[in-house]
Amino acid sequence: MCTLLMPITPQIAVVGGGPAGLAAAIEAARAGLTAHLYDERSALGGPAYGHAAKSTLLPELDAAGSRVVLHQRATVWGIFEQRTLAVWEGDRAESVRPEVMVLAPGAHNRSVPVPGWTLPGVTDGEAIRALLETRAVKPGQRVLVAGAGPLLPVVASRLVRAGAQVVAVLDAAPSGQMPRALPAPWNQWALSGDAMADWHTLRAARVPFVESRAVARVVGDETVREVVTVALDEDWRPLRGSEEKLEVTAVCFSWGSVPSIQLSQMCGAEHHYAAELGGWVPLVSAEMETTAPGIFSAGDGAGVGGAAMAVLEGRIAGIAAAARLGALSPGAARSRLRPHRAALAPLRKSRDVLGRLIATRPGLAELITPDTVICPCEGTTAARVDQALDEGVGDLGQMKRMTRAGMGECQGRMCSPALAHMIAHRRGIPLEAIAPPSIRPPVTPVPIHVLATLPDEQT
Repeated sequence: MCTLLMPITPQIAVVGGGPAGLAAAIEAARAGLTAHLYDERSALGGPAYGHAAKSTLLPELDAAGSRVVLHQRATVWGIFEQRTLAVWEGDRAESVRPEVMVLAPGAHNRSVPVPGWTLPGVTDGEAIRALLETRAVKPGQRVLVAGAGPLLPVVASRLVRAGAQVVAVLDAAPSGQMPRALPAPWNQWALSGDAMADWHTLRAARVPFVESRAVARVVGDETVREVVTVALDEDWRPLRGSEEKLEVTAVCFSWGSVPSIQLSQMCGAEHHYAAELGGWVPLVSAEMETTAPGIFSAGDGAGVGGAAMAVLEGRIAGIAAAARLGALSPGAARSRLRPHRAALAPLRKSRDVLGRLIATRPGLAELITPDTVICPCEGTTAARVDQALDEGVGDLGQMKRMTRAGMGECQGRMCSPALAHMIAHRRGIPLEAIAPPSIRPPVTPVPIHVLATLPDEQT
């Protein structure tokens, strides 16, 4: 059974316990306010940036004491009337109506469909982290790591340390451009705690790092047997005659992240498309406030940028939120904001350069064959998507209704970016012309008895 509690009205509600959310709650507490922080996981720090949070933010959180009220294993599954959070926490359904709100939901892994990508033995960077923690990666297992972005050496080095044989790391980014455009970009991403150590691990293990190359298809029956790789041009189109085979027992894809914007969509904030930020993101001011007054967005949910940026954006949002409530004078707020803004500016410049280099490009759509699964939840293939396009479908909402792609448990998180690329590629239009899918609660699966606790006007 699920007990419905009376609505609670905290001064500040922070959604997300990663670096941005923790930093926002800490700064609100420093201003003398009480912040309620909601996170669906049992451990704070987020799945990607846990090391950064533990080393810098958790001691600050301890110092904040009771001014930060933690709600762990608490799922925020909807926003009603622009700023009322629907929360499922334990056996309780809560309605949270804060005076101001900071959204820091982070991002989710980007999926790039290729033939065979749903075979057992194919996984992504986040799943690999979980497997490594449970020691499920077998020593000697032949693994190929492929995709684009700063997580590639991080994931590969962790596999090497766990005893796996990483046969190669394939980066789709154009050959030679990354080092010249942004020297040592991974050092500022702050994902692994020691980026240089990751590179030393790969060099010591003699793991080949191949640029401008990707997986064209994964081959196997009950599990992975081999992969066919292919060279890419500058638009990431496969080059004919460049195919090579590799014998592997597992494949780990790491194509970067997509900002989780479902909650900022539900609160009515305006969004825009920015490839260097990971896709569609909410419009925010210099204080990280969205176009919905009193609702702030920070961290990867406002644009993928790594742990260091997430912390600074979270601090700015927390300070600005405290100023909005009158806990800080305008002068005091400016004084506190100044060093964080100064530190954020160069990181954003580096992020924009890196983001443009690793942003997925339309040529990847040419790797998709008619029987390639696009939506794993519903089993929707590329042939069905192409049929819908031939019938005049032109946006993600229509595609969802025609093919059921996006109706599964993940609510389109896995397939929507790939579907958008397919539509853009087939139609010859830019990605920004394809609006993100509309969102309705629940944004994440919850038991039916939780939905039954909603007041009649919210159902």
